[in-house]
Amino acid sequence: MAGAKIKPVEKLRGHWTKDQLADREEVQNNLKENYEAIDETVPEELHGYARKEWQKIVPLLKKETPASNLDRSQLINYCVLAQTVHTCQKYILQDGLCVLTKEGTKKINPYFNMQDKAIKNMRAIASDFGLNISSRAKLENQKVKQQDPEDPFTAFLEDDAG
Repeated sequence: MAGAKIKPVEKLRGHWTKDQLADREEVQNNLKENYEAIDETVPEELHGYARKEWQKIVPLLKKETPASNLDRSQLINYCVLAQTVHTCQKYILQDGLCVLTKEGTKKINPYFNMQDKAIKNMRAIASDFGLNISSRAKLENQKVKQQDPEDPFTAFLEDDAG
């Protein structure tokens, strides 16, 4: 249920029809009533950096999105991936981007490939939850569109003024 902050009907501005307001209110009520808000308790399986990541993002998500307990497993995955990226970075810094094989040749550090895959998976999950700049920009753009629905007479009036 994450991904979009739903502005309360009473805070909407602009020209909204009764039907539009009723639809928005129904969505808000459904999100509140049909989906239990996400529990901020850190899952037992998260430790170290993954635990810190949970403690950082879940309170923000709970405040800004209709995140529910249905999203919990996906957020756990995100935090585990954050731990993976963090751990891989330690080994990359320790061993370098290239490592020596038994034969004495250099090859890319396997931790780099693991880190790269984890980052890609994190990016996909982050987008769903508004945890990256582009998804937050989309959310903010939706809020602006919600505040000021397009008025068909605006263009007409602007043409007359010019």
